[in-house]
Amino acid sequence: MEKEKGEKKVKYSVVIPLYNKGIHIADTLESVLAQTFQDFEVLVVDDGSTDDSLSRAESISSPKIQIFRQKNQGVSVARNVGIENAKGEYIAFLDADDMWHPEYLETIDRLVQKYPQSDIFVTAYEVLMGNGKKNISAQLTPEDGCLDSYWATLNHKYDFVWTSATTIRREALINAGMFKPGEMIGQDLDMWARVARKNPKVAYSSRLCVTYNRNAKENARSRVRIAWAGAFIQDLEEEMKKKTHTNEELSTIQQKYDLKMTVYIFTSIMAGEKKRAGQALKSWKGMKCRRNRILRTGLRVAYCMPTRLNQALYKARLKLF
Repeated sequence: MEKEKGEKKVKYSVVIPLYNKGIHIADTLESVLAQTFQDFEVLVVDDGSTDDSLSRAESISSPKIQIFRQKNQGVSVARNVGIENAKGEYIAFLDADDMWHPEYLETIDRLVQKYPQSDIFVTAYEVLMGNGKKNISAQLTPEDGCLDSYWATLNHKYDFVWTSATTIRREALINAGMFKPGEMIGQDLDMWARVARKNPKVAYSSRLCVTYNRNAKENARSRVRIAWAGAFIQDLEEEMKKKTHTNEELSTIQQKYDLKMTVYIFTSIMAGEKKRAGQALKSWKGMKCRRNRILRTGLRVAYCMPTRLNQALYKARLKLF
């Protein structure tokens, strides 16, 4: 993945995987081109879209944009293609249905200059819930800083390191092994965890710079029946065994693991895969605490409830978070 000598360099490579996001991709690309900081390229990787995504992406004319086409192989492969073809020192990730505010890259660049000890750079973001409602990710004090531990960020309501608000040093992604093909959900969380194993620092800005279109069609929430984030769950199980973590880190790792297992088991129950759900309940790892005992008790109750009632409860939860 070495770059040829004489190739024009840019500081940031914006990688956008594209699959059936025709109604969003033009707005997404326009939000990138409108950045106040302009030292970047854009790599759109169409993952075999079956709608008009490709033609809509091609309709946005800019010398900064390159479009790659591949048969459908999944978002991990699409992101890897972008990273492999990138000329930038830093990879800025953006999903094809989200939008950057004009100052996103400028904010990231300030973090890169101020906190060179980090490989991970993030900003706060807003979450569009539908019906005019929106939530906001964690906004820490002071307004910017460099956290010592990615693992200590795992207890936030919304992921502190979240794809469309995250930029990572390209070399760090390569050294961590790139995105794992075949993972249906949680590919990004698995990637951040493997980067953090080598350098756990996270430079952040509490400035709200990104809009997450949570209810967009053809996202992981709509495509995946059972929320099995296998690679990331394995990462968490491995981290829980490490004696090098602080008690705070171990607690947040356990909390994140409990949450991912809860969603996996509950979606298995809703999909009618009760045997799979039962096996997962028995395999639950880590420390037993009041919180996960309550979660497991609730899941056992859900196991015995009618599927329709569970589905109604899950839909109500999605409206809130």
